Amino acid sequence: MHIIKKDIWRVADYRYRLAHAAGVSLDKANESQLVYINQKGVFFRSDCIELLHGMKSNTVNLCFADPPFNLGKLYEDAKFNDRLEVEMYYDWCKNWISELIRVLVPGGALCIYVLPKIAVTLGSWLNQRDDVDYRSLIALKMKSGFPIKGRLHPALYIILYYVKKWGRPTFNVVRHKALTCRYCGREIRSYGGYRKKYEKYEDENGTPWIQISDFWEDTRAARQDKSRKNQVNELPVHIPERIILMASKADDIVLDVLGGGGSTYHAAQMHGRLWIGCDIVHRPALRRFATLWGRRESDRIHPKIARCFKKDFIGHHLSEKRRKGICPIRSVPLLPNGRNIAKRGVVSKSRILS
Repeated sequence: MHIIKKDIWRVADYRYRLAHAAGVSLDKANESQLVYINQKGVFFRSDCIELLHGMKSNTVNLCFADPPFNLGKLYEDAKFNDRLEVEMYYDWCKNWISELIRVLVPGGALCIYVLPKIAVTLGSWLNQRDDVDYRSLIALKMKSGFPIKGRLHPALYIILYYVKKWGRPTFNVVRHKALTCRYCGREIRSYGGYRKKYEKYEDENGTPWIQISDFWEDTRAARQDKSRKNQVNELPVHIPERIILMASKADDIVLDVLGGGGSTYHAAQMHGRLWIGCDIVHRPALRRFATLWGRRESDRIHPKIARCFKKDFIGHHLSEKRRKGICPIRSVPLLPNGRNIAKRGVVSKSRILS
């Protein structure tokens, strides 16, 4: 089947384009749906591009994305294809990234969590755009890894950090607790004779909080253990949390259109931000919401969030939600370890200290 490249930018999602070309009609189960509302955010079961097409330009303060890496992994929705042709995969990424940039306010931050190979391609493309400025490439150390024959041992994930032009970016100095030896308790970091400068940032145990750099070795980047399916999500809360603290302020709007297990929304709400999210697989995020915030929803959307959407788009979804009545969150089980998670919450690994 021949695909005209210029048509890529006019279609919401490859699933729809390929189905249309094959003459296959898509049932209503594939349509986007507003499935969750609370006092700080909204969550849709939706394709990312379809949701973005329903949003106004220049309305969101921070966009965070953890996209599929096109590695052929299996997801909860069997219809999702994680093994596209390379050119098609990058065209898809450029499509939703372009939409994220459109909805960002001038000065808003764009942060994309990817593998190094993907970062090289997308970073080169972003550097050629005239609507964003490069801020940083953040490397996250893998806590464990596996050898690959004939190649260097992979040990990093990457966060590409850009900001939209024509506005003043938000930037906060974020600190993490200095690493200490698990056996003797001594600090591992060498301060080069400047240890006293950190005394004002010491906690009650005398351990200083150090400003984060562009290399994060204190945050586990991905879970590969046997209990992975019993965890809240694959991406720990501490990663989007650090981005949110660094590049936004209270009551800013955080957008994640590839929400997965919902860690971005968890971190945003934990730190007083508003949030908007979606995923074509909605149940993992709903399990998190039910566990942490309970099964009761709000009956109305925060006005600041509502203003991010085109009037006909949000009006349609609100009327459909009222018509259907029963929220899917009531039908999803709590997380297997949810009782402990809801009780303890999440211990923050990052702080903004004046």
